[in-house]
Amino acid sequence: MNENELKSIERYFHKFNEDPSSFNDFEANDFIKLLKSNERNDDAIEVGKTFLSVAPELKGYINQYGYALYNKYINIDDEKIKEKETLFFDILDEILDLCKQEKYSPVEATINRAIKYALNQNPINYELIIKMSDKLDFHKLSDKPFITKDGREFESYKERYFRLKVRALYETKNYRTCVECANHAVAVNLKWHYNALQWIKYYRGCALLELEQYDEANREFISLHNRIKGVNFYEVLYRTNVKMNKEKEANAYLLYEFFENGYDFSLLPLYLRLKEATDATQEQLLIKVVDSFIKKLCDENHESCTLAVADKYQNKNASQIYDDMYDLIMSHLNKYVERKSGKIIYYNEASEFGNISVYDHDPIFFRQSDFVYDEEVERNIRVDYTVLPTYDIKKQRITEKAILITIDNSDYDYVNR
Repeated sequence: MNENELKSIERYFHKFNEDPSSFNDFEANDFIKLLKSNERNDDAIEVGKTFLSVAPELKGYINQYGYALYNKYINIDDEKIKEKETLFFDILDEILDLCKQEKYSPVEATINRAIKYALNQNPINYELIIKMSDKLDFHKLSDKPFITKDGREFESYKERYFRLKVRALYETKNYRTCVECANHAVAVNLKWHYNALQWIKYYRGCALLELEQYDEANREFISLHNRIKGVNFYEVLYRTNVKMNKEKEANAYLLYEFFENGYDFSLLPLYLRLKEATDATQEQLLIKVVDSFIKKLCDENHESCTLAVADKYQNKNASQIYDDMYDLIMSHLNKYVERKSGKIIYYNEASEFGNISVYDHDPIFFRQSDFVYDEEVERNIRVDYTVLPTYDIKKQRITEKAILITIDNSDYDYVNR
């Protein structure tokens, strides 16, 4: 505290002790601001309470008083909030009753501290997040990104508001409101940062799924595929299509994930989904190899499993059975997914991608890496493949690509089919 501030505080206290109702708006605001800035929050709170009581016409000091309350009761550690949670929310309500959501107001800081408290709880208190978010007018939230000292941009307060609220609405099973809030967010003209918008769309899709709006949910998930870390969209799209009773479309995602990932114990959830799809084929040859593989894999990793190993696989380890399983599945793809035939009409060797001609349809895109056995690609060879919906970010629409490609060695007559 410098000498001038000390003199000002002493002068204000002298006037305050004589007649607090004699203060004007500027003096009241300056008095509490000086006390607060010099960490005399208790004094600032007592002076503010007195002004509220004896000088209700004064308004200019309200935000300074609110910040003093914020400093003492709101901006504290989670442990202290938990010890006196009722007091914390009583003071929060007092601040929100007195102050408006405006510049230099403690309203947003107060609500954000309560949201942070909710996020730090285990499990996260989504009900509290919704309650606090509902107290904000999102129109007044800043849409300017937070910029670090090194120039990196992070989401704005407005982005964060929508991201947290949509998630909270989904987690509390307010599915229709979740979709409405997500739709509102998408319609707002914002510069979105990192995956904020993608997460909003993801939980919108999840809510649509719960509302049994399967086609729209499916389109949402396809557009988000591989755009959010931490979400296995192969599984999401598999489950979505299963709910739509589109087993072969669901299996396309399942088998493509299986094809791309290979052998690893961490993929046990994938192999269990593969068992679901295999059981549905009712092909005993496939069922036995999948069951045997999962059982051996679990035994070798000390994981309980009620499945049995078929006699022909008793003397093989999980890795060896995996190879047998892969070959059997790839030679029986038609049991799981719809297969189509076509002819390679274009191939870029440098980039290893090309197009397959399709009867009465535009050519379909493929990559060499999606050949089941990594075959050498040549123009005019006939191939069998499965269609997988994808999303073209540049064109902003759903498109398709060929996966699980095998060379067609049959007498297929492409021209006269």
